[in-house]
Amino acid sequence: MYTLSMKTAISTQYIIILVTISVSHILAYGSSEEVLALLNWKVNLQHENSNSVLASWTSFFPNNQNHSSNETMSTISPCNWYGVSCNSDGSITRLNLSSSSLTGTLDSFSFSSFPNLTHFEISINNFYGIIPPAIGNLSKLVYLDFTGNHFFSIIPPQIQLLENLEVLYFTKNQLNGSIPHGLCHLKLLYDLDLRYNFLFGVVPFCIGNLTNLGLITLDYNELSGAIPYELGNLSKLNVLYIAFNNLYGPIPNTLGNLSSLTILALFNNNIHGLIPPELGCLSSLIYLSLNNNDLTGLIPNSLGLLRSVTEMKLFSNNLLGPIPKELGNMQSLAVLDASYNQLNGSIPKSFGNLQNLRSLFLSHNNISGPIPLELGNIKLSAMEFFNNSFSGSIPDTICNSGNLRVLIVGHNKLTGKTPKSLYNCSNLFRVRLDGNKLTGNISKIFGVYPGLTLIYLNDNKFYGELSDNWSKCTSLNTMQFGGNNISGSLPPSLGNSSQL
Repeated sequence: MYTLSMKTAISTQYIIILVTISVSHILAYGSSEEVLALLNWKVNLQHENSNSVLASWTSFFPNNQNHSSNETMSTISPCNWYGVSCNSDGSITRLNLSSSSLTGTLDSFSFSSFPNLTHFEISINNFYGIIPPAIGNLSKLVYLDFTGNHFFSIIPPQIQLLENLEVLYFTKNQLNGSIPHGLCHLKLLYDLDLRYNFLFGVVPFCIGNLTNLGLITLDYNELSGAIPYELGNLSKLNVLYIAFNNLYGPIPNTLGNLSSLTILALFNNNIHGLIPPELGCLSSLIYLSLNNNDLTGLIPNSLGLLRSVTEMKLFSNNLLGPIPKELGNMQSLAVLDASYNQLNGSIPKSFGNLQNLRSLFLSHNNISGPIPLELGNIKLSAMEFFNNSFSGSIPDTICNSGNLRVLIVGHNKLTGKTPKSLYNCSNLFRVRLDGNKLTGNISKIFGVYPGLTLIYLNDNKFYGELSDNWSKCTSLNTMQFGGNNISGSLPPSLGNSSQL
């Protein structure tokens, strides 16, 4: 009979044989070091479902397939594993585990075991912990995407060793510390996206030496300091997004050199000084957002040269002076928002040429004069002129297109009757006419607006009785009409307005 010690020895020997067989399988294809590294990493990963997407990561064939030992060893390959791609030699070149519901860290990931890895993508998962300095061992890496995880701590300085890197996405993590100057060694870098982290310190001026950059997005961090004027050297730059930080100082006039730029977003910072006239040279620009800063001075006439811009947002600054008539040359402009400034003068008649303009926001300024009749020539859906000094009447053509949804002209010096076109302006959503000197019979000048949610008519000179039409405005939740000369009784049908 076998003794207990003999049984233990045999069991141990049996385990050794199994491990030897498993490794012999691995040695039969590609790089055994790569395979063992992935299997070791897999042990430390979790999946939110019981059927893990990494089920294919195994050195054995499924039990329901009958293969000889030699056939098994020659057929199994990590190149068929989920998220794994290989080169012709069977060496792993790409790991794409994006959106795989995985949880874990990179602590047990053996970076040095993947000498041919060019793409490493683990975005939209639940990875956490630090980004290990060993990431610098991926010397052939071209594409690195850790977007949408929970990595914290700093961006490791060893990132500078990835000299072949073209795309770096660390978006939506919890990274802190400064942007390492070592990034400036990545001469081939095209996309740099570090949005939605807790990075602080300055934007390294040496980024201006990365002349292949086409995209820089650093918004929603805690960066401070000035915008480096060296960014003007990036002739291939398409997107510059540094909003929602603590940047201060002026906008460098060198940004006017960026002839390929399509998006310039610097909003929600502490940037001061003038808007550089050189920005009018950005012939490819589509989107310009400088709002929520401390910019002063005039709106440059040169911005009228931006024929491709569809949205221009200048609100919440300290801009002065009149609106340049040259802005009427911005043929593609759909949204102009210059609210909350100190603009004066009148709206240029040239705005009637803006056939693509849909939203015009000029509230909280010192703009005066009449609302131009020419605005009736375009298909505006939103007009917000609240708290200015507009005078005269609301143009009769204001809703000729039938597109008007938002009409906010409260707290001005408007007089006369409301336009007849307003009666049939059925798409109205929000209306504020309060705080003017408008007049007319309130029972006849307003129609039925199924989508209307809010209307302020108070503090004018309206008279007459309230119409039953208001009970047919089924979405209406707020109505103010005090401070007028309204008589009669409230229509009983108003009691049926469940939203009011």
